[in-house]
Amino acid sequence: MAIEIYTKQTCMYCQKAKAWFKEHNIPYEEIDVSSVADFGKMKERLPEAKTVPQILIDGHLIGGYDNLMEYEQPILEKLRKMYPEAQA
Repeated sequence: MAIEIYTKQTCMYCQKAKAWFKEHNIPYEEIDVSSVADFGKMKERLPEAKTVPQILIDGHLIGGYDNLMEYEQPILEKLRKMYPEAQA
C-alpha cells in the first residue's frame, strides 16, 4: 500500500499530517510541491486540489488533514492491516 502526501515546506497542516503518519509508524512518500512548477504537476494529477496537504492511499485521494482527522479511525484500521507495526 503506497501513501503519498503532497506538501509545501511552510504548511502547518502538512507538518501535522506527516506527524500523524510518523506517530502511527506508517511509512509515506512526501512530494514537495513548494515550487510553482511542482504545484502545477500536482494539479495535473489532482485537478480539484487547491491546497496542501493532499493525501493519497493506494492512489485514492483522501484529501487534506481535516479529512484525515474526520476519517481517522477507519483509515487507521485499514492501514493496520497493511502495516502490522502501525500503532493506535
